[in-house]
Amino acid sequence: MKLHYLWLLPEAIMLFWFMIPIYKRICNPGNLSGILVCVFCIFVTIFPQKFVHLIRLLWSHLAGKIGLSVLALILAAGILFCSMMSVQMGRAIASHTDEPQTVVVLGCKVKGTKPSAMLTRRLEAALEYLEENEEVMCITTGGQGSGEDIPEGQAMKTWLVEHGIDELRILVEDTSTDTRENLENATTILEENELGTEVTIITDGFHQYRTSLLAEQCGLTAYAYSAYTNPLYVPTYWVREWMALFELFFLS
Repeated sequence: MKLHYLWLLPEAIMLFWFMIPIYKRICNPGNLSGILVCVFCIFVTIFPQKFVHLIRLLWSHLAGKIGLSVLALILAAGILFCSMMSVQMGRAIASHTDEPQTVVVLGCKVKGTKPSAMLTRRLEAALEYLEENEEVMCITTGGQGSGEDIPEGQAMKTWLVEHGIDELRILVEDTSTDTRENLENATTILEENELGTEVTIITDGFHQYRTSLLAEQCGLTAYAYSAYTNPLYVPTYWVREWMALFELFFLS
């Protein structure tokens, strides 16, 4: 057995890891790009001679040299960017504070009138925080999207009230369509209710860094209180977050 075939095991595991969300109808640029990269790596591992032959063939032409050089630079820059973003994402997850702050729960998919599994985990985290800090207020955010019978913000308030949180502690933002609008509209609610500019944001860990950047643009100081994320979905959403961060830094 050739030693390079040993790479097939981690490559197959990662391919499986990126494909699992599809069975739960989770299909986004994160797992699609992950699948493509894994398939490419498996091809190179199984057919290294063909890959090397193709590279040599391209390198024999000036246009090929230029193209491969540009591709190598883009690949190196991409790896550096993703590495830096991963470090920052990890730091953001750990950005807690012992001082109770107004809670902002970011929206996620609602199925009819019921929170999706991911949104339920965010609400469970919010419930835990609100029970531990009985004096703080909560802002639930999110408008009504496709397949949703009520706005996400309203569905979250209903869930929290059903689980014992006083409805007077919950302010609803129900018109936003994305994370930026979640935070912009939440900022308006904070100002109207004189709740200050320091908040604890409840969302999934992979989402905390981009959220903190958007919160800063809104004039907020954000701390993290992360919901549990199914480990099987982490690679998919982590890669998708790299793409969202690239868009935030370079395209917005």
